[in-house]
Amino acid sequence: MNLSKKFEELIIKQLESFGCSMGVTHLVMYLASANGGTKASFEMIGQWPKIDRFLMSIEDDPSLKVSSPNRRWYPLQENDILLGVLRVETDLKGGNWPVILDSRLKALSISLAKCVSIELERQNKNKEINYLKNQVNVIIHQLRNPLAAIRTYAKLLIKRLGSDDDSIEIVERMIIEQKQINQYMDSFAQFNSPIQLPLEIGEERLLLPPNLDNKKVITVQSLLRPILERGKANADLENRDWTEPSLWPDWSISPLKGKYAVIAEIVANLLENAFKYAQKDAEIGLAITSNGLCIFDDGKKITKIENEKIFEKGFRGSAAKKKEGTGVGLFLARRLAKQIGGDLRLLENNSIVNNEKSINLKKKNIFYLELPIKELHA
Repeated sequence: MNLSKKFEELIIKQLESFGCSMGVTHLVMYLASANGGTKASFEMIGQWPKIDRFLMSIEDDPSLKVSSPNRRWYPLQENDILLGVLRVETDLKGGNWPVILDSRLKALSISLAKCVSIELERQNKNKEINYLKNQVNVIIHQLRNPLAAIRTYAKLLIKRLGSDDDSIEIVERMIIEQKQINQYMDSFAQFNSPIQLPLEIGEERLLLPPNLDNKKVITVQSLLRPILERGKANADLENRDWTEPSLWPDWSISPLKGKYAVIAEIVANLLENAFKYAQKDAEIGLAITSNGLCIFDDGKKITKIENEKIFEKGFRGSAAKKKEGTGVGLFLARRLAKQIGGDLRLLENNSIVNNEKSINLKKKNIFYLELPIKELHA
């Protein structure tokens, strides 16, 4: 077992904290080990007090061949698995061990067993992570070539289409989507680099939009444009009505601070839900106000009972029962909205106050993404 330095230091601290207690003169911890089906042995990994002697296994220490009333062994056990043993030496006369000493040593052995169990679990998780990282690298490498081929074939198709502008526009959008997939590949490729996880973001964090160029000026409009184009294409494919802003207020076209790029994640999540759960003939779209964004659909209205529950992690509304999903989309969207100083809620009365003016969208389901407008801009 390849032990981490932190684990070894923890074990030594545990043994030191018990030392010089009620006649205890020596504490030694051994870990069970067996390689390739060989007979199990117990290797010494820590002791108190520290003395200059070679760390020997139980089998190789001749002094342990003879029993002693001043020595006891305590198993380090997790369920039915023997992980190791704790050897205790005392200067007690006649081997009279106080009950309280025995109880404390049993508690110490349980604590040490937990430490070993956690260390083993950590090592197994690291092996799994390294394996997955290698698999991701292989997949990324294999995807690069077909993605490049798609772009090549798309460009050839544009040449053959000649003056068919409508068809050319569709193919050009395919090229944009191919470029977006390449950006996702770049994000996956970063998994083998050290990752600093922001504490306020959970494990469900999406990769959209990936790898934003810090030197590139971004706006709310530029972030949402590819998402809206994708939405329009989905609506055309499903023969449903699609609505998006024709006029963009100043706050949506002004340079945006990088941390507010998560607005795109929130909108993409909400639109994905709308296309997934709204009836096939229901209108879907996005409206923009002076204080935020409204993502709506004109499908079956979400009930008042589910109004708040749909934002709970893992909850799936009645419209989602027979469809795939994890129930984290709206939970994540609201979490990200609050993280940037905004909020996300489902409007109950289909209207919203916009600069002290009430706007009535008259849609069945309207998710209002309120934004900290004054804080958005660089």
